[in-house]
Amino acid sequence: MNKLYIGIRAEDKSYWERRTPIPPHDCKYIMEKHPQIQIVVQPSTKRIFTDEQYLEVGCLVQEDLTQCKAIVCIKEIPLDKYIEGMTYLHWSHTIKAQPHNMPALDIMLKKNIRHLDYERIYDEKGVNTTAFPYAGIAGVITFLNEYGKYLLKRDIATPFLQIGPTYQYFNKKDAYQALNVAGQAIKDRGLPKEAGLPIIIGVLGSSGLCGKGSMEALSNLHVTLVKPSELKELVNTPNDPKHRRTVYVCPFKTTDLVRHQEDYDKEFTSQDYYNHPNQYTPVFHTKYLPYLTIIINDIYWDHKFPRYITNSQMKDLVQSGKSRLQAVCDVTCDMEGSIQFLKKYTTPDNPVYFYEPISESIHDEFDAKSPKDIMYMSIDFLPSQLPYDASIDFGIALRDIVPHLAYSDPTKSLEESGLPVFLQNATITLHGQLTHKFQYITHLRNINDQLKEAESFQPKKALKKVPSYLAIRLTGHLFDTGAINKILSVVQSGCKFNIVDIQAGQSDNQQTSCLLQLYSKNKGQLMDEVDKVIQLCESIDIQVDME
Repeated sequence: MNKLYIGIRAEDKSYWERRTPIPPHDCKYIMEKHPQIQIVVQPSTKRIFTDEQYLEVGCLVQEDLTQCKAIVCIKEIPLDKYIEGMTYLHWSHTIKAQPHNMPALDIMLKKNIRHLDYERIYDEKGVNTTAFPYAGIAGVITFLNEYGKYLLKRDIATPFLQIGPTYQYFNKKDAYQALNVAGQAIKDRGLPKEAGLPIIIGVLGSSGLCGKGSMEALSNLHVTLVKPSELKELVNTPNDPKHRRTVYVCPFKTTDLVRHQEDYDKEFTSQDYYNHPNQYTPVFHTKYLPYLTIIINDIYWDHKFPRYITNSQMKDLVQSGKSRLQAVCDVTCDMEGSIQFLKKYTTPDNPVYFYEPISESIHDEFDAKSPKDIMYMSIDFLPSQLPYDASIDFGIALRDIVPHLAYSDPTKSLEESGLPVFLQNATITLHGQLTHKFQYITHLRNINDQLKEAESFQPKKALKKVPSYLAIRLTGHLFDTGAINKILSVVQSGCKFNIVDIQAGQSDNQQTSCLLQLYSKNKGQLMDEVDKVIQLCESIDIQVDME
């Protein structure tokens, strides 16, 4: 029997990356269920599972993976490590045409690589089966460790010191035991009033995947859950003895963060906010921020959405004397995004920096002479801090996916390759080209280049005053159906264009929205092109709104 070899790369993006996509016991499961498959593992002395554990279940351990039909890993691959003609399954961070990863996409195209991306693997319910809550979990654990040290530097000892950084624990069970011990110590011994009681943690995006992870971790600290409407009363009773014996956690949903600009009584729906964010005004900074001690930011954010805390809002609150905010744990890590004073990414070696809201400056070390400083943690690869649990869940997700890579034929067309449809939908490159669903990446790259080279076209909104300019909001299945390619093919022949405010749906079941900006020296020609776009969109079920 000719063996079909599947390779597992040794992760090498960062020395902190100790995860593996397939643990030994799942390798055994695959090879026993599919005797024709042989798994080959690159040796690693830092991986959470040892080479010996892979050898014990029948894997080969060797550096050379060139004989493999497919290679599976987690993070991005160094450009010089891609093997010609290979099939890869990993996170490439290319589907939004991220500029810093376009060289990797070019290499995959040049080397005729079939690339499948975890980010696009969805089940029949539209759920990404390779997305897990570990960023939220790991973020909370390491943050509480840093918060305890932060208070100690202010000469305040608390039970938070009993919690270590996430990477110190073998798995989340061990970490949760430490959280339970600390939580019980808070109940038994209490918190000092000098810490700024009551300690209230606000969790933004608590209902999302990361948010659920953060809430799960916090529940092990024996916290008290409160509603946003209860915050004012808590803060107005600072001497309540209950405050010494608990930490309060307030989950926030998007509906708590914004309100409609014109219709204050309009019932909030996520879909309406998602489609028309420009019709909403942020209110979080005035309604709830003054009452919070800590923010854990798990909320999904894109540049089309308003910021929930800006530098100026934070500065005004501090200058008014009404700020209680001591620290932020930013799990989502959007640079200058939903919280504008995320100014840099941190690492497990140096997990926090300090933000001075009056001068809007940052520094790496705690400064006792700067009491208004806000401690900020922004580690952007948190799941790697729980390599055991994350690898276990990866294995469960992948063990029935990987055999398809072995049995399929990358030399055939995508539809005839033998891949099931859900993996066809996750295939970005094939035969040196972008697959149909991902051809939009070329257009996005061109747009990125145009924006980089034509800064004079900024700001976009100002062009609405120009007679030969129009903005059209497109909503629907733009990318996965190839609709955006058809629309851009029409407009390219008659006028210039830009695409901004792209908000890609998170699954095949969700729609995408973008703003198509058209401009021409001739107003009549511009209107002709707009008519063509509208007619085309009507025929392919894309919603058109004039902005």
